[in-house]
Amino acid sequence: MAANPSTIGSGRSRAHGATGRADETHKPRWKRLYDKYGTAAGMSLAALAIVIGYAGRDSRRLFAEHGLGYALGIIGSLLILVLLLYPLRKRYRILKVLGPVKNWFRVHMMLGVVGPIAILYHSNFALGSVNSTAALLSMLLVAGSGLVGRFLYAKVHKGLYGRKTSLKELLAGVKLTTAETGGAARFVPDLLSMVAEYDRQVLKPPVGIVDSILLPMRLEFKTRAGYRSIVARVRQQLDEQAAQSPVVRQHRDRLLELACAFVREHLKRVRRVAAFAAYDRLFALWHKVHLPFFYLLIVTAIVHVIAVHLYAV
Repeated sequence: MAANPSTIGSGRSRAHGATGRADETHKPRWKRLYDKYGTAAGMSLAALAIVIGYAGRDSRRLFAEHGLGYALGIIGSLLILVLLLYPLRKRYRILKVLGPVKNWFRVHMMLGVVGPIAILYHSNFALGSVNSTAALLSMLLVAGSGLVGRFLYAKVHKGLYGRKTSLKELLAGVKLTTAETGGAARFVPDLLSMVAEYDRQVLKPPVGIVDSILLPMRLEFKTRAGYRSIVARVRQQLDEQAAQSPVVRQHRDRLLELACAFVREHLKRVRRVAAFAAYDRLFALWHKVHLPFFYLLIVTAIVHVIAVHLYAV
């Protein structure tokens, strides 16, 4: 045998992990906490505000026609109008005086939640006339579309505010190398070929919108099944070699652990590459429908304001 099992390991993986941890630790603590929990905390607060608002709709004295309810309608409408600044800032260079696009993206996402909540309180979580109902439903459609877009954006970008990931970068991460197995491939000759066989089955682009939507879910099940199948074959080969070699028998569990870690990590990368094509396609489609939804909201909101102030309906 070419190597002693007791000396194998993945030095490069440890170095890479240490580098990743160093990149994280140089950030201020509040920034690390914000990156990790900020989105979840914000969404939780928004959900809590909606639940409290809906539960107390009958006990509050909020009226859309006057007082605090009327003020919330104005505030919510203005916040939704401010959302337009993000696509305008992104498209027109002359607006760079307004600040970085990244900051406006944060504002866009935050106001996309706060504005609709203000409108929900304005309506007291109830449907009204035809024009107000149309405006409310349009707003909910845009808000729901925005949440879907935020999910898809995170799937095709490096972090929530990062640049778009490229398929070339992802494919580079799934290139099979003996070194990444921690040396286990020397004692499991078919390890790389087994994983490569799985790659050929999975790395197929989705066909159509329905396939793009279902692909991530199918990949989850296929990855689990592929992992179990490959590990079972690895365990069988190690057992065969352990029966012939006392050295392999002594370090059989360590070899199996390294092989399993490699397979688990590689399949995760492959799944991300395969899912990226689906998410990228869905994100492109989302771009085409989100803006018309927003235009519909603007039109129905204008009609609602005119109907309320001129015709009192």
